[in-house]
Amino acid sequence: MITREELMGRMQQLQAAVRAQGVDLFLVSAESSIYYLTGVVYVPMERPFFILVRPEGQALLLVPALEQEHLSAAPNVGDVRHYWDYPSPSGEGWPDRLREMLDGVRTLGVEPSLPQEVAVALHDLAPRTLPLVETLRLRKSPAEVQMLRRAASYADMGMAKVLAASYHGVSELELFSLGRSVQLDIVKSTAFDALTTSTLTASWPAPASAMPHGVPSPGDRLLDGPHIALSLMRVNGYAAECERTYFLAPPTAQMKEMFAVMRAARERAFALLRPGVPCATIDEAANGFLRDEGLGGYLLHRTGHGFGLGGHEGPWLAAGSSDVLEPNMLVSVEPGIYLPGVGGFRHSDTLLITGDGFEKLTRAPETLDELVILARRPLLRLKGAVMRRMMRV
Repeated sequence: MITREELMGRMQQLQAAVRAQGVDLFLVSAESSIYYLTGVVYVPMERPFFILVRPEGQALLLVPALEQEHLSAAPNVGDVRHYWDYPSPSGEGWPDRLREMLDGVRTLGVEPSLPQEVAVALHDLAPRTLPLVETLRLRKSPAEVQMLRRAASYADMGMAKVLAASYHGVSELELFSLGRSVQLDIVKSTAFDALTTSTLTASWPAPASAMPHGVPSPGDRLLDGPHIALSLMRVNGYAAECERTYFLAPPTAQMKEMFAVMRAARERAFALLRPGVPCATIDEAANGFLRDEGLGGYLLHRTGHGFGLGGHEGPWLAAGSSDVLEPNMLVSVEPGIYLPGVGGFRHSDTLLITGDGFEKLTRAPETLDELVILARRPLLRLKGAVMRRMMRV
């Protein structure tokens, strides 16, 4: 877990960044940023929360009245002030309290994710958008790496369950339900936090796997073609994922070729994963290779992204990225090929950048031989039929 000392250090680093930017005050408003800085779990719903960070002195918190005592547990914040519940009477809401706390501030920094409602309320201060917390989060501490390793182990567990439960004709309902068994294992073996833990196991069935952000329905069935399995685990705040392309019927020659090309693109990215390499260079190595193979029209996204408190965060392995890899960054490598009417081809792993290269934290099977599953699995078929009948899908 993250210690009090580490949380204090994070706030000190943020204050140093505020000094370097030359602003009077930096306003932290994103839920993930507040959790990163304080370690206090909360659910904002419609109620905004703010940390006001000056270059020197203690930070201040502004929270809804019903959260004041709860947020007072933050180890690196001084005064915790409150506003009346949203929407509040005139003079008692967060805009009024926030403006009182900003009295005398001439230069204000804000996060890139600042809600538009707050931005409008602060318009006259001409706030500067500064990704200070996002920059701090790029490199993980040893404690964070340990937590990400744990999340990755559960991502591997979920993937193993999906592959072991799959057969020609399996339903999404059966695969969705596997996430619950992973969650039960997390509850038994960790200091479980329900608000910062979530599990997802699923497969995108062909040909819909060509739409990577489509949403499978419980009644969808996996038949022929390339299916993309996902195991995404957030454990006590930190997230990791594993994805695999697999088959429940013999793949065609075209499918074998696309599978091989996808893996070749990944290998080109892996060859560059080490400190000092620009992330845009890695994207060009993988997606550029796929374009050279004549597949540019079948690409939909960047090569990868970072992991931490978010399932998607920096560093970005993308053409427009200015990020450069450093030790203790976490990234995915997942170049994908998406053929309409056929399906998608994508593996993804959670990877730790080390002093001289990288380490795979997820280690699911990768080869075509391992990922063509032809076993009939009669007991699973019977269990699936009963489950579908009970759930009427």
